[in-house]
Amino acid sequence: MAFMLPQGVSVPTGHRSCFADVVGDITNLGTGEAISSGSYAGEPAAAAFDDVPLNYWRSEAPASTNSYIGWNWSGAGATCKAIVRRVTIAQAYNDSNLTTRGDTAVLEVSDDLINWTVVANLDLTEAFAEGVGPTETFDVAEPVLAAAARIRPTALSTAGGANTWMISEIQFIENIT
Repeated sequence: MAFMLPQGVSVPTGHRSCFADVVGDITNLGTGEAISSGSYAGEPAAAAFDDVPLNYWRSEAPASTNSYIGWNWSGAGATCKAIVRRVTIAQAYNDSNLTTRGDTAVLEVSDDLINWTVVANLDLTEAFAEGVGPTETFDVAEPVLAAAARIRPTALSTAGGANTWMISEIQFIENIT
């Protein structure tokens, strides 16, 4: 079963060079790169953007709520931005590898990957058993233009028993400008 959702991406004339391969899904953007803090080498951030729920991104142990995962539209030296209007996320956890899930998180945006602004507070409290959880969708009250977006948990659950955060799939739903 595919994770992909319709995203209504529009690419105005003059910006097609930034998003030459856009077909409506962030995983197909021709420009950009996954970003994260503290990830296991075998479970990189790109695994959470590949539309394969069994491929995970996992934070490095011992992680904290300072871990994050996101997308940089201006990766590879480009100067591209997107209007971030929604995020979808499917978390996961597994007792055997001591991962957990986030209870609350923030959606943040940045133009320089240094200064981040919170644009939405996310309540990730939908409970689920071990494995991949349900897809949760959050709208941004006022969509915002940014070069990068990320999700950072602000509280972790006790599910799984450790502070390593696990993401199955994530998408930043955007309009390209």
